[in-house]
Amino acid sequence: MGSKHSILLSQEEIRSICEETDFTPKQLQRLYIRFQELEKRNPPLGYLTREDLLDIREVALNPLGERLVDVIMQDYGDVNKLNFQQFANVFARFRRGKTLTNLNIKEKKLLFLFSIYDRNHDSKIDRNELVEILKMMVGGNIHEDQIATIADHTIGELDADGDLTITFKEFCDTISKIDVDEKMSMKFLN
Repeated sequence: MGSKHSILLSQEEIRSICEETDFTPKQLQRLYIRFQELEKRNPPLGYLTREDLLDIREVALNPLGERLVDVIMQDYGDVNKLNFQQFANVFARFRRGKTLTNLNIKEKKLLFLFSIYDRNHDSKIDRNELVEILKMMVGGNIHEDQIATIADHTIGELDADGDLTITFKEFCDTISKIDVDEKMSMKFLN
């Protein structure tokens, strides 16, 4: 994998990433090409930055785009750098397929989704975190008092243990009726 404009992966790296992610070598090659397209530095340094990901049109248009990028960079990258193996591991969480790996099991998808809210990593979504994400989703379309009321109501509905937060278990219980594997999966062509 590679060209004169890229950092080459060794056969051992390819084998290791394929084994960990369950991507086929052909799928991994496509992912590597996309990785190279996103890294616009010349010569390439072999990693993506937060800015590289924010330059993706669909990410830039998504009201939660910056938050998604923050989750990827802070939770799966290394000091605002995401190398190809880390990039492949993030995408493997959303890989649909007959074979489950440690990366694409339902719990990992739920943890990724939960981490969009839980940015202080205390395994709970508190009122401030919920208000923050609601503001991102609705922008200036709803008054702050209304957003706070929505957050309070949501926590009141989901908080089973009365601690005024939403734990990971409460979060999972709430969305248990949703087919997370289907909704949070992408089909990677062979």
